Amino acid sequence: MATLTQEQVQKFHRDGYLRFGRVLSADQVEQLRAELDRIIREEDEFADAIARPPEFRWGHRRGGATGDGGYGGRAIHQFVNMWKVSPTYREVIHHPIITGAIRDLMHVDRIRLWHDQVISKPPHENDHFACHHDFYFWPLDRPTMITCWLALDDAFPENGCMHVVPGSHRDPRYQPADCDLSEDIYLSPVPGGPGEPGSLYHDIKTWMPHQAVAVPLKAGECMFHHCLNWHMTPKNVTERQRRAFVIIYMPDGTRYKHAQSPNHVCTNYLGLADGALMAGENFPVVGEASEGSAI
Repeated sequence: MATLTQEQVQKFHRDGYLRFGRVLSADQVEQLRAELDRIIREEDEFADAIARPPEFRWGHRRGGATGDGGYGGRAIHQFVNMWKVSPTYREVIHHPIITGAIRDLMHVDRIRLWHDQVISKPPHENDHFACHHDFYFWPLDRPTMITCWLALDDAFPENGCMHVVPGSHRDPRYQPADCDLSEDIYLSPVPGGPGEPGSLYHDIKTWMPHQAVAVPLKAGECMFHHCLNWHMTPKNVTERQRRAFVIIYMPDGTRYKHAQSPNHVCTNYLGLADGALMAGENFPVVGEASEGSAI
């Protein structure tokens, strides 16, 4: 049974993003916050005694150190692959509404996890995150990935909610000239104005939030965005937290492309051959009854 309406699917393919709505209750969100707090304490106090996946160790300070990795006194910028260390977060990546929506948007029957991450913007910290798109940071062969951005706190422009550039995923002016915009992945080129492929590729990287569309979310709500959709988050200028659980999915059959991102933290220790299928225990099938249950 489809999770999304045809209108929602068409809107996503047109705009490159979809504000979906609530997928978790207030109690479920509180479970995730509490679990995040527990893991932060563990990383701060017992890091040397806890075995973690290599990618999980990146993006935050460990063991109470200050200034480590350029994060100063901050406990966390991001945790990569929470699903590997927390059963609570592992359940969320299998959430039937989320995974059902992803399959609808990809028009596939089977999807896998690429990776997840918790991203934190504490009060008055974490400056504007520049306008970017994700695909070319990943060692994957085709731009078919879709991200679920799940709010763990109310997210609005003042504390750094997502901002997107509608239609930028299909506009060749904002993509590298050799970008694969193929009809079989629902990305037939649709220029939004004059210009050649790649002509605004560098300009859009300098865009600020006022040049994009804000996507405010309540805690427990989510949005989806395509891996070629340009997006950014402004600085958190409030007294409130802005934490999000970000889950990136890929179609089953996606292959490894070493040259595109040879040092990605999720693959640089796996010894994958170029062109290898992204499969196995590090990239599990999600949303199937045998793979897990929803939180």
